[in-house]
Amino acid sequence: IVIAGIVAAGLFWKSIVDNAPKFDPELLYHKESSLIYDMNGNEIKKLAYEKRENITYEELPEVLINAIIATEDSRFFQHNGFDLPRFAVASFKAVLGQDGGGASTLTMQVSKNTYTSKAVSIKRKFTDIYMAMFEIEKNHTKQEIIEFYVNYPYLGGGAYGVEQACQNYFGKSAKDINL
Repeated sequence: IVIAGIVAAGLFWKSIVDNAPKFDPELLYHKESSLIYDMNGNEIKKLAYEKRENITYEELPEVLINAIIATEDSRFFQHNGFDLPRFAVASFKAVLGQDGGGASTLTMQVSKNTYTSKAVSIKRKFTDIYMAMFEIEKNHTKQEIIEFYVNYPYLGGGAYGVEQACQNYFGKSAKDINL
């Protein structure tokens, strides 16, 4: 039974690896918008599917980075894309019928938001783990992963990413916001 379990787990993992997409940061964002210029070459209108201004890690205020880490993934800078202790506690609580939290790291959320579905399934969760550890964390810095995380989401009012949301809601850049 133990050998059969190991073989089944190995085949399951092989299936995850074989079917997981390759991570490409360009796929995180829809392509640029169309620009309309006047006869003098001045931009007069931007037609966009997404209203987005990306921001770099260096431009993010420390208070925003700290808030994201504290609420979403407190051990972000210590793990390799997968937080085994957090995952084990969440899994144990789920078996007991309790809410144990999502157990997804920031890196796993980057994978889920773009590459896998939001449907709850074991296959999706393990695909996110694989993507986080072997596609994203292996090839990108923690700072780049935070950039992916803050520049991707829809934050209401037509704004995608924290920079556009700060401009829409506060009239200033994310680098100028405070607590």
